[in-house]
This record gives sequence, structure tokens and C-alpha cells, in this order.
Amino acid sequence: MCPKRVLAAGKFDILHPGHLSYLRQARELAGPDGELVVVIALDKTIERERGAPPVFPQEQRRQLVEALDVVDRAVLGYDTEDRTQIVRDLKPDIVALGYDQVADIEALQRLFDEGGLPSRVVRLSRLPTNDLCSSTEIRRRIVEYYHANGTV
Repeated sequence: MCPKRVLAAGKFDILHPGHLSYLRQARELAGPDGELVVVIALDKTIERERGAPPVFPQEQRRQLVEALDVVDRAVLGYDTEDRTQIVRDLKPDIVALGYDQVADIEALQRLFDEGGLPSRVVRLSRLPTNDLCSSTEIRRRIVEYYHANGTV
């Protein structure tokens, strides 16, 4: 397999096995000599999309992700609605989307093609892990635990 630059992106608010699965699959697409670049959502992007701030601030999330062995580089996302700008700047061969990331792959690929970007979009699979594969689920469980034990 020819080395490739693969771009993966996400909030990565509370790292969990689902994130590791996603990043490992993206790393495989890059090949052993390729590069995995991970884009970390800005705090303001998370607040806008989720309606609540992240648990960890953006720079801490970036550092945590970049510390993972499968990741070559982690960068902060852009404050723009233009999903192609960071792709133009980072020039990945592949944009790897997680199984649960909301995106119309065909529309995104068309946007790249129309903008003259050679990147192709790949949807990754959900691999079996435990049931704590969502930051939202982890936060819910923590709240339930403290409510059940009368500490909240």
C-alpha cells in the first residue's frame, strides 16, 4: 500500500474505545509509512453543535489525541462553515469519517471534486467495543451514578 495522508476529525471530548477504533482504522488507511492528521473541533464549534461546552478545552483535547501512538499530528479545526478549507490546507488523500459522524458522503465528495480537491471520503465501520463508545453516554452514566448514590 502506498503511504497516504489521512485526515480524521472529531470532538474527542472524553476519549473512549470508540475513538481509538476510529483512529486505528484511519491509521490503517494511511499505511505504515503514511500520516494520520486529526482535526480537533474548537470549543465554540462543540458549544454550537451540542449546546454545551466540552469537558476538556480544545488545546487539552488536541494534546491528548496527539499523544496517541496512532496519531502523527493533531491540529485544531477552523471557525468556519466551509468544510473544504482545512482539506485544502492539509491536502489529505483520504478524509476518514466515523460510522456515526453526520455527513452526506456523496455531497461532501462532490464538494471536494468541484473544488478541485483530490481527496476521497471514506466511511469507517463501527467495530465491536464495549458499550461506552460515546462521550454522551459516558457523561450520562456518570450523572446516573452520582444521582443513584445521593451525591448530586
